Amino acid sequence: MSAALLERRGGVAVITLNNPDQYNALSFEVMRDLDEATAEACADDSVRALLLTGAGKGFCAGAQFGGDVFDSGATIGARMRQHLHPILERLRGGRLPVVVAVNGPAAGAGVGLALAGDVVLAARSARFILSFARLGAALDAGTSLFLQRSIGVARARALALTAEPLPAETAAEWGLIWRCVDDDALADEAWRIASRFADGPAIGLGLIKAQLEAAWSAPLPATLDHEADMQTLAFVSEDLKEGARAFVEKRAPVFRGR
Repeated sequence: MSAALLERRGGVAVITLNNPDQYNALSFEVMRDLDEATAEACADDSVRALLLTGAGKGFCAGAQFGGDVFDSGATIGARMRQHLHPILERLRGGRLPVVVAVNGPAAGAGVGLALAGDVVLAARSARFILSFARLGAALDAGTSLFLQRSIGVARARALALTAEPLPAETAAEWGLIWRCVDDDALADEAWRIASRFADGPAIGLGLIKAQLEAAWSAPLPATLDHEADMQTLAFVSEDLKEGARAFVEKRAPVFRGR
């Protein structure tokens, strides 16, 4: 059985990390299967949104202790570039809106994997742990960027250097994630948002993702130029025409991703 299960539910691709006995820790097998699952979902034109979560009691515990990751030594960078980096770039920079349901602890690279999503929800019992400093490891999986951009330098540095757990409620208060919800409401809330994206204007949502990603490090003139380019693409789409008609006619739009 795959270590990253892919299920299509209408226009939503649901990917579930499937290494529950190890709290979905990232062995090279898990990274490989997740790489394949995200690539398959993103290449499928019928998929309009992606929902990522974990099986069992954890979201992702980072690298798997006693596994191939910790035995890789000097080859770890190359192995990360081969499988982990494409996953993060696909989730963050791809066309699909990505909802992440953090159903339990997210540690190490699991934090970066969670934060690569567009809308991150966490169960109230979940927590985020930058566990690298406990092991003597360096940061990876985009955490050195995601943390500072979302919660600021002071909090990011303290979390990274102390490796103290951050409860889901505090993560939401600080702006690390979108929302903290009760454990038994997480799956339904994540599905509600993913379904909303799947029924939404696929072209427009993809353009917004591209704009937000580009604007992270761009000066204002370049950002304005990029916005103008993206808006041009939106205005020639059938989705925007349908959205405008629906607004005038006071009805719900029916978007077709064209």
